[in-house]
Amino acid sequence: MVILMDTQTPGAGKFMQDAKTPTNQAMSRKPETTAPATEKVRVLVADDSRVIRKAISKILSNEFDLVETGDGEAAWEYLLRDNTVQVLVSDIEMPKLDGYSLICRVRAADLERVRIVPIIVITGADDEQTRERAFACGATDFIIKPIDGVQLLARTRAHARLDQTTRKLEETSTALEEQSAVDPLTQLHSRRYLIQHGIQDLAYAKRHLSDLSIIRIDIDNFRTIYKKYGDQVCDQILIWLAKIMTATSRTEDTVARIGGGEFAILAPSSGRMQAAVFCERLRTAVNAESFKNESIDVPLTISLGLATHGRDPGDTTEDLLLLADQRMTLAKAAGGNRLGISYQEDVPKPDETIIEQPDFETALKMLGADEGGKLTPFLPDLLTRCLPLLEFCNKQLDLGLGFAIESLKDKLSDMR
Repeated sequence: MVILMDTQTPGAGKFMQDAKTPTNQAMSRKPETTAPATEKVRVLVADDSRVIRKAISKILSNEFDLVETGDGEAAWEYLLRDNTVQVLVSDIEMPKLDGYSLICRVRAADLERVRIVPIIVITGADDEQTRERAFACGATDFIIKPIDGVQLLARTRAHARLDQTTRKLEETSTALEEQSAVDPLTQLHSRRYLIQHGIQDLAYAKRHLSDLSIIRIDIDNFRTIYKKYGDQVCDQILIWLAKIMTATSRTEDTVARIGGGEFAILAPSSGRMQAAVFCERLRTAVNAESFKNESIDVPLTISLGLATHGRDPGDTTEDLLLLADQRMTLAKAAGGNRLGISYQEDVPKPDETIIEQPDFETALKMLGADEGGKLTPFLPDLLTRCLPLLEFCNKQLDLGLGFAIESLKDKLSDMR
């Protein structure tokens, strides 16, 4: 992906001959998710000057498939929608979102394909401060007006080739990881191995009418941790968590890393009660002590989702894994550091005793004692009892929560 940016619209360049020359409107193409039939490399141009966009088009359009935007915000939105952009060319002084902010937003993007796109900055300011700031934000290259056509074409070609090579290497690496039975970092099993082994375990469970559970585990706020500490620390965190899961699991369990901070455990001969007790034991083990590495001390929690063959819908390993993933997502949405499970069932505590319906004061004390997982079966009732207070606060304080409260009522009604 290549992005061309112009930093200042003032200053006539070699190609700035007629400001009224007809040009395509900003965002002249509809977003596409596949490469055009000509298979030209797609270049996104972000500049509020039609004259500059026309000049760039004259230089690059014969060889590249150009998409034009008139401001940084439009360029950012297009990048998120179209995964075929390979170079960004951008100005600095633009409305809505300037070039510096656009570069910073691209480099901090969650999507890797956006984060690594080459960015060529075009500016009329030939000063060291502008150059240093652009590079500090993450610009790949820098061109001064008036635009030198030969230079712009050569640099766009070079960055497009580099982007294509990078993408191919990533695709190859991803394919090899998916085919491998072992995750190279944590030495846990891979997603592919989990699914294959799950087919065998599920077939055995069906033949012998035995239990089987699948558990999904995510590190809470892992994306935030990654942004703060980077690759090296996060790799050590993943290895640390893998060791805890391995030590907590049984020999017959299959523990796998299936994504960045995402894990799954296949637990044969484990019914709902056994699996829930195991989940609480694992959650407590992770929460018991923060991750430490030299001067770094990172408190960690995990969210879990549980699905059990025979107790939940789904005839395949993928079905159960998807259901466990959905329940884990609900657990994260509820604040994390808890187990997501069917709300119609009472899940026992690790000591296999059942607590009575807690009042608000008891529930708060349990949260303070890191025993929130035990509240899971009672959450719908607790929320229902909170609704009158929420409605009163919304009315008295004008919080604008009417729609959210009505939506919450509907969801609680579905749960019951």
